[in-house]
Amino acid sequence: MTGGLASIRLACTCPADAIRWACVLEATAPKAGNVYPGRDFEDLSYLDFVTAAELAASAFDPRPSSFSHGVLEACGRTAERLGTNVNLGILLLLGPLVQTDAAAGESPLNRAQWRDRVVACLDSLTAEDADRLYAAINVAAPGGMGQSDEMDLSGPPPEDFLAAMRHAVSRDRIAKNYADGFADFFHHVVPLVHQSLIDEGDWMGGLTLAHLRLLAAAPDTLIARKFGEDVAREVQRRARFDHRDGEQREAFDRYLRTGTLDRQGQSSRINPGTTADLIAAAVYVLLREAV
Repeated sequence: MTGGLASIRLACTCPADAIRWACVLEATAPKAGNVYPGRDFEDLSYLDFVTAAELAASAFDPRPSSFSHGVLEACGRTAERLGTNVNLGILLLLGPLVQTDAAAGESPLNRAQWRDRVVACLDSLTAEDADRLYAAINVAAPGGMGQSDEMDLSGPPPEDFLAAMRHAVSRDRIAKNYADGFADFFHHVVPLVHQSLIDEGDWMGGLTLAHLRLLAAAPDTLIARKFGEDVAREVQRRARFDHRDGEQREAFDRYLRTGTLDRQGQSSRINPGTTADLIAAAVYVLLREAV
């Protein structure tokens, strides 16, 4: 185990501990275009992310009967405490992972086992789970999450939550992972984050590098929803530079923070938030999987 994983894994004696560590580590890494210490947004601070991490951990401790309870509870507590959407994407990704992890008890899962059991977890979702997950989405009120002719993720929930996710696949990478049983996450995201930690040899450098590599590999779907596909593709193009060149990294960060016009014609920073959410979830798996 490299990149400091081993020492932090020892501190993660339960899923709630791993939620705290995964969320705080992701938020602390100096990732381009995101909040981190010393780089707050005007409406969102690093402290907000640390607070949201604790609220998320407490919502899953003790483990709820279904992860949808934990997601809704965490979204509600976060909205009440912070008045903003801090971690909806992270919670939707962590939910099935935490339920699968907790159900394994004292026997850590390897990556293949985890993927198979996440698929079973998603397949077991009920109409009541859909109600709770839709309620969580409405509490968080994510911009552009899913207006479409076939399905509106902010509207009345269907009985089949995965059906709604399948309709949102083209607009949201988190929905894509629900629809494909987290195949993208386990086959691409987790290995890339793990390899980046190995390549850098430390948490902060590794997660920062992973963020850039993911942005260079595929458009961030939060950017695409807020600004359009052309901007998302331009961010992907600009992310394809020498990631070890500090000046180029700073220039890329400035470009994202300077922003452009969103779909409503208002100037806004370009926040690659979905990519950050995927990293937080990958860190959770790396902290809890069998080694």
